This record gives sequence, C-alpha cells and structure tokens, in this order.
Amino acid sequence: MSIFVSDNNKVVMKFESGLYASPSGTSGLWLGLVTNSEISENQGVMEIRYAGTSNRNVSQFVDGPQDYEGTLTYHPQNWRMLGFALGSITFTSGATSNTHTLSEVNSDDSYAFTSGTLNPFASFTIVDEWKGTADGKHQLRQYKGCIVDSFNLSASEGEVVECEVGYRAQSMTLGSKTADIVNIADEDTNRPYIWSDIKVNIPSGTKFDSVKEIGFTINNNLEQKHYLNGSRTQAIAVPLNRDYELTVTADAESTLGNTMYNNYWNGGSTFNVLLEGVISANKNIYISLSGCKLTSFGAPSPAEGVNEYSMTIKANSCSAIAKDTLPNYNPW
Repeated sequence: MSIFVSDNNKVVMKFESGLYASPSGTSGLWLGLVTNSEISENQGVMEIRYAGTSNRNVSQFVDGPQDYEGTLTYHPQNWRMLGFALGSITFTSGATSNTHTLSEVNSDDSYAFTSGTLNPFASFTIVDEWKGTADGKHQLRQYKGCIVDSFNLSASEGEVVECEVGYRAQSMTLGSKTADIVNIADEDTNRPYIWSDIKVNIPSGTKFDSVKEIGFTINNNLEQKHYLNGSRTQAIAVPLNRDYELTVTADAESTLGNTMYNNYWNGGSTFNVLLEGVISANKNIYISLSGCKLTSFGAPSPAEGVNEYSMTIKANSCSAIAKDTLPNYNPW
C-alpha cells in the first residue's frame, strides 16, 4: 500500500499528435510553477424509478455522460496557456529568445495543429500524477482533449503573479505502472513573473503608477456536447461567445481620476489597454486589449486610509506577444 504525499505530485501537459484527444510522446511539458490542480469528474449517474417494483427505492442506476472539468493554478514562467485560451499561436525564432504571437481564433478558423471531426479548438493533454512507492502503486491520470474554458491572470502588490486555467477534457485514462510515469522535458528553474514586472497602461502608452491589483480574464464559455453517437464521452467542447474582463484596483490620484472618471466613465469613451510583464528584454509579455469600455467604477470615501478606485473594464478584442527561450508553444 502507498500513501500518496504531495511532494511527489506532478502536473504537466502533452501536445496532441495532430488528432484531437490523442496525446503525443512520453515526456511532459512544463506549465509553470503549479501550486494546485483540481479535477472534477462526473460519471453522469442517472437514477431511474419505474412502476412495478413495489418499493420506494431507486430501481436502477445507469451510467450517463462522462464530463471532466479541471482548474490549474500556477505562477507563470511562460504564456503557452494564454495562447491556448486565445486559440492561435505563431512562432518566430531569435538569436537569444523566441517570439510567440498569440491571437484569437473564431468559429470559422481552426487550430493548425489539431485535426478531427467538428473542427476542435486548440487542445492538449493534462497529466496529473501521484507517485507511489512501487510499480503498480501509482495513480497516473491523463486528461485528453483539454480545451481552455477560462484563463485568469492576477497580480497584486508585493506578490508573485498567478494564473488560473479552467479547462474541459474529453476523456481520461488511468494508469499505475512505473513505465507510464512522465518525464519533464523542459523544466524552467528561472523565477516566475512577480508584481514588479507588471505595468498597466490606460490608455495604451500611458502608464499608471498607483495600480495595486489587477485581474484579467478570458472566458470562452465552452458548451459540452454529448451527441447520440454511441459514446458516453463528449464529442467536443464548443467555444461560444468570448468575453474579456479586466478589473483594476488603484490608489486614487488626480491624473487617474481625470482620465478614468471623467473621460471614460462619465464621458463614456472607448480606449485601449496595454498590460506589460517584463522580466528582461528576452523574457516578457505584452497583452493588448482593444475597444475597451469602463462598465463599473467605484470611488468610496472611507473614514481612514488612502482612497481607492475600483474599475471593471470590458474589452472587444485581445492579442499578445510573448518572448522567452521556449522553442515553440505549438507541437511543431
């Protein structure tokens, strides 16, 4: 018997081989500094009652649709998951770093590296491993056909930047053999992004120095489909309307108040936002939000402390450019 202890936990991803929900290779790819992985598995058990049993009990339990939903929490060292949330990733090789251009995929587009029926969105495999003491005593779970439902980037003063990725998977395979344990191909031992790497430009090109906290969210609003096709697994998760939201908390100051309160809140003007994360010239991220609208604005007057502005901003579109030493965010 093995007691599973968290020091031997491992959470990595795999690319898919070109076919949806078909993982490729034996090595796992580094996601970042993962601090938590939660997976909700639903076997869709249905209770059936019918006349003729002469009792008040459930008459049959029937296994229904299988659904797998996960949440990854990690400190980012690269922005691969942001690319999978948006759906399109292109790559340019450089002498000291590589450039990854991340952009939106719409319903009439497709992810160039995964094929399959029903035009699957950008997908990957998550490997969640609990290592035991001997062969046959491990718990090795592979969640295949994962599609990002939501991506959240949060940064607070004095803290390490955190990302939370919500995803839906098509299926899961369970293993216990030592031979099935995944090696990590590209562990990154460099420090992750921290609060002092982050800058907020509202509008784009105008930096605000009093921002204390931000939260940026992409929501793909996935809808899981279980067609009458002879299988309990989902056919595909379909991205519906896409939503972008940026929340900003800042110490109140006059320049910010004039721009945000007067021009964008009272005036109702649209604007662009640039979020910067810069560790070095060879390791950075620039997230551009276009067609932004201020949808809520809070300016309370407390009895003590520094006055704050709290803002919610909705964006029309998003793109990003990341630099790091990873060879490619895509399989090839």
